[in-house]
Amino acid sequence: MNTKPTKYFSQLNGIRFIAVLLVLMDHWLIPIIPFPLGHLGVVIFFVLSGFLITRILFHSADEIADKGHSPWAKIKLFIVRRSLRIFPIYFLILIVGWVFNISHFTHVWKWLLFYLPDFYIMWNRQWIGVWDHLWSLAVEEQYYLIFPYFIIFLPRKYFRKLFPWMIALGLCSRLFFYLFVSHEFKQSAWMWSYVNPLSAIDSFGLGGLLAYFYHYQSDIYAQIVKLKYPLYISIFAFFLVLWFSHLSTYTYDNFWFVVMERSVAAIFSFFLIAEAVAERRHILGRILSHSWIEYMGKISYGLYLYHNFVYNYYHQEGNTIWWAISKYMPSFQTNFLNFIGLKFFINLIILLFIASVSWFLIEKPINSFKDKLK
Repeated sequence: MNTKPTKYFSQLNGIRFIAVLLVLMDHWLIPIIPFPLGHLGVVIFFVLSGFLITRILFHSADEIADKGHSPWAKIKLFIVRRSLRIFPIYFLILIVGWVFNISHFTHVWKWLLFYLPDFYIMWNRQWIGVWDHLWSLAVEEQYYLIFPYFIIFLPRKYFRKLFPWMIALGLCSRLFFYLFVSHEFKQSAWMWSYVNPLSAIDSFGLGGLLAYFYHYQSDIYAQIVKLKYPLYISIFAFFLVLWFSHLSTYTYDNFWFVVMERSVAAIFSFFLIAEAVAERRHILGRILSHSWIEYMGKISYGLYLYHNFVYNYYHQEGNTIWWAISKYMPSFQTNFLNFIGLKFFINLIILLFIASVSWFLIEKPINSFKDKLK
């Protein structure tokens, strides 16, 4: 049993950076990116959250079972710590959205305020402008509010059985959508299944299973990280699934897109995170541990949260910082900057500046306080 609840996995910041970079590429480089890499980035975040959150909860469960700590105190502490990490800059952008009525904020503010943009998208079968990306944060928050009770109140002997059920539930929810929902609905409202919390539960379950092996069965975890090829096989399988989906008759009503893409992405994320947790100093480990990549990982929450407001290929006019500043540029300069790669670089600099200011002025001070809570 691993008894170090405060262990810091430095290479996981590199994983966060990879995930957010994939999302940025997906939203900013549409004309030159042939595959939806942002889908993989989001799944990496889900599996990573499943691993980290479950590991924290395992330590709480151990202290309840072995030391007689109060389960309700542990749940309260968990919720408070998560809230201090997530809420400050989330509600900051809501305030900004309200002041400037960004992307029709007055029509969707209740859904955003209560972390329900995923349900808004499902209910209305449409995206919500620059607020689109908040659906994934909503799914994570809904997971944080429900999942702790299973770990805190279930006897430890049932932990290992919990995660296969989560994996099966996520997979079956997408399979059910594919088999029993009409073709017209799948084509026009494909996002219904994509943002559905149940369809992501297997990603969290795989992260939780990895945490179980690491925390309670380190011998199995050691065997996992000794395997040489699953990481390469799973990333190859992911791109193969994307290719099969691309070749399908229908863009959204196909088995590869609805069922398999997220499953294979989650399996790849499982092995990628397992590798990073091992903290080995091979090529991948050295890349993940590089100082600037680690820094980008630290500010990844801000990078993800703010990126749509800086630039988004699908929501350019009237919503983004890029749209606001490009109006004041001479036409020849605007045309020059519209070169896709250079535009990406300029928007990345803007985003890094905003996320860095957010990190040092808001997030880091609050995190320092959060970490003192026991």
